[in-house]
Amino acid sequence: MAVILLALMSHANAQQDMFAHPTAVKGQKMTVKMINETQTALVPDNAPNQRYSANDLPADLKKDGLHLVIDGEIGEIPANVRMSSTPFRIKCIKVASGDQKKYKLKKKYCFKK
Repeated sequence: MAVILLALMSHANAQQDMFAHPTAVKGQKMTVKMINETQTALVPDNAPNQRYSANDLPADLKKDGLHLVIDGEIGEIPANVRMSSTPFRIKCIKVASGDQKKYKLKKKYCFKK
């Protein structure tokens, strides 16, 4: 049963773009949280109990504890779907200046959708 549930959650996570993204967010300070080797969550600094799933987060930004400022859209989870985190579509990311130097990252990443 647990295997089926895990497979369904993974499938729902991979299909995040099929969900409506009704809420725009601009300049949201977030921290990257590694859930396990394959799952990454974005945790808003002002709401530490909330987690966003962003499958479009670039691989070089998947670093536990990385501080970001993000523009994007918060997805809506349908009533019949269970997910470990709320879907989030990234539009633009700014890396905190201290983390830019620490991890040798670009300052800004923007995506055309």
